[in-house]
Amino acid sequence: MQVIYFLKSLFSVASATFTPGERVNLVRRGSILRTDGYVVAQTDGGVLVEWPRAGSSFVKSSELTAIV
Repeated sequence: MQVIYFLKSLFSVASATFTPGERVNLVRRGSILRTDGYVVAQTDGGVLVEWPRAGSSFVKSSELTAIV
């Protein structure tokens, strides 16, 4: 039984979590589409981000990278 859980863990993708106020960039297919966004909120379906010049958008957490 433990072998099955181990195999499932190899194929599961953990979603990134972001905290409100965290700075992020939007990256799709290796291209940076938007920069310097601020996380407003995160839900199970994605992350609401406020962009400096493009308003707000709701994006997948897998498409965001944190600015450190």
